[in-house]
Amino acid sequence: MKPKLIIAGFLLLSFLGFGAGYILTNSIDFGFCVANAVATDASCINFYERLGDPFFYGMGALAVVFFALLFVQRAFSMWWKFGIWFIPLAALLFIFYPEGGAMDLAWPFPEIVFQWVSGLYVVVSAGIIVAATVKK
Repeated sequence: MKPKLIIAGFLLLSFLGFGAGYILTNSIDFGFCVANAVATDASCINFYERLGDPFFYGMGALAVVFFALLFVQRAFSMWWKFGIWFIPLAALLFIFYPEGGAMDLAWPFPEIVFQWVSGLYVVVSAGIIVAATVKK
């Protein structure tokens, strides 16, 4: 199979995951959780945000990288060596990261961790793509 088809498939999946994360993160707007002037179901909102935040930030980062790889396909094999271990480790971190609540360096809020890990992924992936581009 051509790398372009593989990359396009991953890009489509990452867009779908990003959209699902957006919908889950905004559960009140999409009617999953009820919020009105009198009461808000905080447990419902927290549940959907806990599910949606990793998808929103993680899949958004994947979409950015796969979009770049569509234009620099020769970097795919070099990037794959990085992505094959980073993505599963990041997914495990996103799944098992404690709920937290204290804003400190030891256990920051999960959303902050998701943002930093996704940002690190994009920066390292961009470096790999640029290195592969310059190399040839």
